[in-house]
Amino acid sequence: MNHLLAQAPEINMERFKNIPLHDLAAIVMAIGEKKFRAQQIIGWVYDKRVTSFDDMRNISGELKEKLKRNFVLTKLNVNTVIESKYGDAVKFGFETIDGEYIIESVLLIDGDRRTICISSQLGCCLGCVFCETGKMGLIRNLTQEEIVGQFIGINDYLALKGDKPITNIVFMGMGEALSNFETFLNSLEIFMHEDIYNIGGRRITVSTAGVVPSIERLLKEKLNIGLAISLNSYSNELRDQLMPINKKYPIESIVAIARRYAAETGRTVTFEYVVIDGKTNTPEALQAIHRYCGGFDCKINLIPLNPSTGSALAGPEDDSLQKFADALERKGITATIRKSRGQDIWGACGQLAGKRIFK
Repeated sequence: MNHLLAQAPEINMERFKNIPLHDLAAIVMAIGEKKFRAQQIIGWVYDKRVTSFDDMRNISGELKEKLKRNFVLTKLNVNTVIESKYGDAVKFGFETIDGEYIIESVLLIDGDRRTICISSQLGCCLGCVFCETGKMGLIRNLTQEEIVGQFIGINDYLALKGDKPITNIVFMGMGEALSNFETFLNSLEIFMHEDIYNIGGRRITVSTAGVVPSIERLLKEKLNIGLAISLNSYSNELRDQLMPINKKYPIESIVAIARRYAAETGRTVTFEYVVIDGKTNTPEALQAIHRYCGGFDCKINLIPLNPSTGSALAGPEDDSLQKFADALERKGITATIRKSRGQDIWGACGQLAGKRIFK
């Protein structure tokens, strides 16, 4: 793409926040500026979150004019903000850049942690039966601006509240981040940059339904980020029903790649396991999980099934869930129970769904 679209109408101008960070210095030098100006600009755009090049106080008027002639700088429009009555979750609806759909993402509040559950696609093609996003089908990948824009918008919200900024990132919102791979990597570059947000790999996790080639690609990047794989069943027969992707990448293949990830990165792999009462919390499930997950650095994150539209499936009672977790622990499998934050605002696991904007 030509980065120098001088005098072009705005509809054809490049959107500044879609420029990969590693390309920006070359672009700045190409318009006759010193390389260090790129660092100043990204500080204003991402850290200070300005919406106009005119607000950048330590750059020249000439550079501001160059930027205004060539690039569009805006924020995502906030369509909805819904706060949980429990004070531990806030769901945001951001309008896509084209103004056609709502991107949903969630702020999770836990002690000193401020975690964004960020979306990477508009919809999802994988069709997991308990997931509202999957019921949309895949509409398109989100752009870098739309991914990072969620982070910026939620930091704006926290600043208005006098609260601390986002501390942790989980790519567990709408879509499969590793299927939007280049944009995912470019967004990570912004989040992890020491002069912008400086969020380390230990505070970032990407979730996947188990698309093995995407995990292999992630391994090659040698990033120090956490991996969470949606297991959700103990047998291929049942997982085929719940997650159609299992027909292509069955449990044995995702356990194998998980073992590789743990060995090569030194990171504990999380298996996300949606607990459906009477289906995935049976004695047979205990035996199978022990067989798959024994002998390497992993943990099972038990997620009680959240309500979804048109589904008769139900999550377990609290005492039943705890008994299942305790039984896994007795078998030597580390098991945690995910507290269901945001269920009252349809912001919990599997409940995010982008909506078309009707005008």
